[in-house]
Amino acid sequence: ALELFEAQVGEGWQGRASRPESWRLWLKDVLEEGKAVHHLLSLGPGEEKTLWSVTLSPVRRGQGPPQGCLVLFRSVEANLITNRAVQLQQATLISILENFPTPFFLVDPALRVTHINAHLERLTGYSREEVVGRLSCGEMLNTEQCGTCDCILKQVIERQQPLTGVRRVVKTKDGREIPVEITASLITDQTGKVIGGFEVVRDITPILEAEKKVELLAELTREGIFMVDENLRVIFANSKGLEITGLSREEILGLEVGRVLSPQHQRSAAELADQVRQGLQFDLQFCSTLDPLEGQGEGRRVFETNMVGAFLGGQVIIYIYLRDLSFRVQIGRELHRTINFLNNIIQCSVDGIVVVDRKGVPLIFNEGAERILGYKAEEVIGHPEVFRKFYPPAVASEIMRRLRSSEFGPPDKLNTTQISFIHKNGEEVPVLFSAAIIREHGREVGSVGIFSDLREILKIRRELQLSQAQLLQAEKIASLGRLSAGVAHEINNPLAGILIYAELLQRQLGADAPGSDYVAEIITQTMRCQQIVQRLLEFSRQSLGQRVEVDLNQVISRCVELMGHQALFHNITITQDLARELPPLIGDPGQLQQVLINLLLNAADALQGQGVITIRTSFDPPRDEVVLTFRDNGCGMTPEVKDKIFEPFFTTKPVGKGTGLGLSILYSVIRRHGGEVTVDSAPGAGTTFTIRLPRAYEGPADEVFAVI
Repeated sequence: ALELFEAQVGEGWQGRASRPESWRLWLKDVLEEGKAVHHLLSLGPGEEKTLWSVTLSPVRRGQGPPQGCLVLFRSVEANLITNRAVQLQQATLISILENFPTPFFLVDPALRVTHINAHLERLTGYSREEVVGRLSCGEMLNTEQCGTCDCILKQVIERQQPLTGVRRVVKTKDGREIPVEITASLITDQTGKVIGGFEVVRDITPILEAEKKVELLAELTREGIFMVDENLRVIFANSKGLEITGLSREEILGLEVGRVLSPQHQRSAAELADQVRQGLQFDLQFCSTLDPLEGQGEGRRVFETNMVGAFLGGQVIIYIYLRDLSFRVQIGRELHRTINFLNNIIQCSVDGIVVVDRKGVPLIFNEGAERILGYKAEEVIGHPEVFRKFYPPAVASEIMRRLRSSEFGPPDKLNTTQISFIHKNGEEVPVLFSAAIIREHGREVGSVGIFSDLREILKIRRELQLSQAQLLQAEKIASLGRLSAGVAHEINNPLAGILIYAELLQRQLGADAPGSDYVAEIITQTMRCQQIVQRLLEFSRQSLGQRVEVDLNQVISRCVELMGHQALFHNITITQDLARELPPLIGDPGQLQQVLINLLLNAADALQGQGVITIRTSFDPPRDEVVLTFRDNGCGMTPEVKDKIFEPFFTTKPVGKGTGLGLSILYSVIRRHGGEVTVDSAPGAGTTFTIRLPRAYEGPADEVFAVI
């Protein structure tokens, strides 16, 4: 001892001892309270310090108070370490522990504190002198678990394994409670014998405050958040996560993530944990589905899942974030259905609908537009150069000018107006067109045009005008017919007298008498006048005459055979293209034959003795009509002549060559048979008469004509 402290017998002990304040407290405990004190000290002359075990014991006489103190010094290195290099390492270790930045302490096998560093002094409020050799670790830390089976060092000794990251609440000397995280381990000698233990005590107050903030944020977020440990068990779930799973906090903690969420989450979490351990990947993102909770319907819920892996406390922690996309998916589906419904409305419209953006790029081109303009949607959408082909030059700019003007309707709108588009085949298509500018939040984003095909309407209008003209013509003919009947009766009687007296005069004069030629001419012209009167009477009659079933092909063949041998038709070719199995008609074959003869005679005059006449028959099932087409390649007619050919007494022939009643009678006969007749002709292009007659219905003839 004298060598150790380089002292002499009789010298003051405290003057030689290191850390005199500590020795003063130790001696006080021994001499005043009669306690034995044990410490580990680094002692030695100069710089040659070694580790010594120091025991202070009271010296008594009998049962009296302590009379002195016995101090025993035992070299720890002498028992455990003999190698000088190892001694230096031990000294270095002691220095490191003293300067360790985290609070820690050492205990002996009896769990009595043998050393604490300055950081632990500041944490607990106890000085080293108050604790070392005097208090157990449980008395120093004063946690609820100290002295019970949950004591950390007891568990370490029993398990022979260190414990890390154990959270406790220690009470300081002044009564404050501080949350800490403790890591504990054993100290053994070379033989493996336990000679003590140590604990690292870390103040986790800032961590808990941060965790509370994070937990508050986690509770405020609209995402489900889960924390999963390396065993893939849930260690945390926020309120939204509990809502998603339908579990309580007590039910969910400790369950495998696959049971809480889905097998897909279990597999993904396991894969990510392996990747994190290897330092390869630390996050995953995927879309997942979960079964519906009770009362939420039958559809699976859809979530966007984000997984992030990290090391926390030496182990892998997987953070799982679930964002519920079910409502968004439902809205998307509803939006998709609405878009489809609106698109069906657009596509089913008989009108053409075209939508373009601000740059004139087509976005919508519906089926109505396809029918009207002849283009397919894929040819137009996205192709402004094709879209520009719809408009004649300057029409597009005129439309936009009108759109932006209030002269043609409200601002940004164009009231219905008639314009023409260009069909894919080059045809000009008249349409009724309206348009509007499309705005979003007041900003122009495009325009829409809607147009209706006028071709059929204009065709019907022309047919209506033609029908009105034909009706007017029919009324005209009917009026003339009534007039002709009266005139014919008035003229017929004088003509009969003239003819009788002329024939008597011819008999008296004889064939060779002077003037007999004049009498013969009087008789001829009188008979011609009678024929005209007879035609006027026929024209005025409204009866059909006979009511029998008529084969139109046979009527045509007989007329051609009858007229074809006359000198008028010697250089005219008559071609017959008669349909087989042509349905029969109900009518007067004599009158129909007269119609054919009139047509043949008119055609012969138009051909001027040379050309081709084509007669064709057919059946039109949709209209249930028999069609007769009579065409010649003669001189044709001007529009002015064509409009008057059915008027009585109208003729282009020289005076004395025609009466102008042939086509009028034809028109009257066809109308009385319930049919219609149209003419197509142009100068130098020939003439085509088209006659449509209703076919014979099954049933008695009287019933048929009642229908007509």
